[in-house]
This record gives sequence, structure tokens and C-alpha cells, in this order.
Amino acid sequence: MKFVIDNNKFIVFLNKKFDLDNKVKLEKNFKDLFYKLKNKYNIEVNGYYNIDVYADKYYGTIIEMEKENLEYYTYFNQIDMEINVFKNNFYYEIDYNFLNKDILNKCLCYKYNDKIYLKIKEDVDEIQLSKLLEVSNVLYGEEGEKINKYGKKVRI
Repeated sequence: MKFVIDNNKFIVFLNKKFDLDNKVKLEKNFKDLFYKLKNKYNIEVNGYYNIDVYADKYYGTIIEMEKENLEYYTYFNQIDMEINVFKNNFYYEIDYNFLNKDILNKCLCYKYNDKIYLKIKEDVDEIQLSKLLEVSNVLYGEEGEKINKYGKKVRI
């Protein structure tokens, strides 16, 4: 798990998949996540949150949480949330120096704005995924859709 604070938004990178179809399991997963944020990062999660969950078949889940300033929920120390789930592909922005053939053979390559992006097209083991994550930036959501729409497939 990787945790980033960007402006007023918490971003949690999980290299595991949430069960997004089972509401009871999803609620338990969020309770566990809030507990970890409190214990590991000393972040108290209470109030009303808009939560966007981005799920990728190969990577796992990225969660963006943005708190709304509503006095009622904070006063009673409650958590309420609106969850939006997006199942799409993640893209990995890489450097031209990254030429690991084992990973490249399992990815589609795109060029967009003079940068190279990989999109995983078949299962990769955890070691390969870890190597890719070390040398790349993960793009998803609107940024990923731009690459999908405007990027040109290339061969490396």
C-alpha cells in the first residue's frame, strides 16, 4: 500500500483487488483501509467523503478520497461516503531507457506527448509488476483515457 496526499485528496495505491461487486465485502475493505490509515499514517477518517475507486485487472485498485466539509458528520464522528467505481486500464509512463523484454512482451506500447506508456495485456507476476512500478508512473482515470484515445500504438 502506498499513500499520497494531493491537495485535499487522499490517494491510496493498493496492489490488491477489492471485491467491488459484493457490498458487504466492499464495506469491510473500506473499514480495514480506514483502520490502516489511522494506525499507520495517523489519519483520522471521519465525515463525508467522495470516493473514486479505479480498478485494473492486472494492477489492483487505486482509491481517491476527497473529504467534503459538512459539520454534521464530523460533529458526531461518523463516516459517510459516496463511492464511484471505474473499471478501466492503467497505463505506466516509462523512460526510454526501460527495455525489459519480459515485461514489454506482455504490454501494448503507446506514444503520447513524446512519452511512452505501457498497458498490460496479459498476466504478469508480482516481481515483473514490481519492477515496472519502480521505473514508472501509474496513470488512470481521465489521464489514462487520454492515452487510450489519443495515444499511438508503437513497437519498441
